[in-house]
Amino acid sequence: MSRFFHSRLPGKRDLAAVCLAALAAFLLWNHPDIQETALHTRIFLDDLFSGRFFQFYEDSMAMKTVYGYANAAHYHIVFYLICAVWDLPVYLAQKLLGENDFVFMLWTKALGVTAFALCGFAFKRLAARYLPDTRKAWTPWLIWLCPAAFFGVLCMGQYDSLCILVILLALPYWLDGDLLRFALVMSLAMVFKMFALFLIVPLVLLREKRLLRAAGYIALSLWLYLPGLLLFRGRDGDAGFFNGLIADRLFTGTLPAVGDPSVVLTGLALLFVGCWCARLSVQRMQQVMPWLCAAVFGWLFLFVQWHPQWLILLLPFLLLTALQAKNQTFWWWMQLIVNCGFFVLIAYQYPGQLESNLFDLGLLGQFGLLVSAQPVVRTSTIYFDLIPYLSQLAPVAFCAPILAAIIGQFPTIKGQLADRLGGGHLARPPMQIPVYGIFATSFGVLWLAPVLFGWCKTMGLL
Repeated sequence: MSRFFHSRLPGKRDLAAVCLAALAAFLLWNHPDIQETALHTRIFLDDLFSGRFFQFYEDSMAMKTVYGYANAAHYHIVFYLICAVWDLPVYLAQKLLGENDFVFMLWTKALGVTAFALCGFAFKRLAARYLPDTRKAWTPWLIWLCPAAFFGVLCMGQYDSLCILVILLALPYWLDGDLLRFALVMSLAMVFKMFALFLIVPLVLLREKRLLRAAGYIALSLWLYLPGLLLFRGRDGDAGFFNGLIADRLFTGTLPAVGDPSVVLTGLALLFVGCWCARLSVQRMQQVMPWLCAAVFGWLFLFVQWHPQWLILLLPFLLLTALQAKNQTFWWWMQLIVNCGFFVLIAYQYPGQLESNLFDLGLLGQFGLLVSAQPVVRTSTIYFDLIPYLSQLAPVAFCAPILAAIIGQFPTIKGQLADRLGGGHLARPPMQIPVYGIFATSFGVLWLAPVLFGWCKTMGLL
């Protein structure tokens, strides 16, 4: 046990621990979204081989009654092309051997999981620009065992890991000053999440002060997104309507000013202007980049109603800015608080949707152990409500650390603002402590424990 509290490099046991946790989550839990995406991909492949490529979105709507899913295909066509390539071997095998929806769903889920695994290595490559060799060894584990990210990818089966993977792969081009390749790679991130545009604009403006040339790079980043959008214009089912609802969220929070301007877009506009006005050395730009990424996504998720899986876009940059700090202990506490706030908050924001019901589409559900078939379902909020004011404190616990990071990690010439206020105090605990401690406390105590207990009570085992 004493070895746990001393600095060391990750070993085979650490890799085995991550793999076992990931495998258990991969098999046990699934959200209906990944089931729908798997079925959409199967419909897409059927349409592709039957010459109905351009009818895909309408067909996904028509098949809602056949397959019984709630949502038709809503994502960009490039996303479904990537899923189709990934799923093609299993699709063809099942044409010969018979269809198995559970196996097909797990294989579709494996695409996001594979991207998540690669995110660890991409994050290590990016972090190597800022950290000595002795500190960067644990960086993949910071991603793999980041509680909110682990939950979104492995427990829910979401695929926003594809977007953040592309962003992490694009940023080294920006650090090298290659805006052309940066824009070309980031275009792929935009087909997964349009929020990537909010990152492209300030990063381009920070490096390129000639507005026409900057606009050219930003337009270049749309080279994948716009053709797919125009190709299916007027035949996208309800995808346009659905994406319009997401875009509307940018305008729900307003400032008390003339015309009720969006607080999100006003804040981002000020940030964009600041990036264009700033004339920084190459070294200073590299120092500022992690904070800028954290500020963009942090500001977005402070004021936009988010889905749990979206947080993976923010978390790597909160981790990277924490690693840049001298007093890292303080920011690891902030990481713990924001992840704890996340799990309590989603229990209240999505009651009964992200808990023991996830077992139904997992391995245990294949054996008939269905929470949905039980007369009474125990939800986590039953236990959380035993703590007074917890539902009101959860959003504070989520928002305060993000706002603290945006302000306290602002990169001044002599270091982060919080470090300067703290007199440059150096506090860097062994990396395995925040890696395992944050995961066990937030995911283990605030999600896994109440979910397992609620499942056992629901199934009559306790």
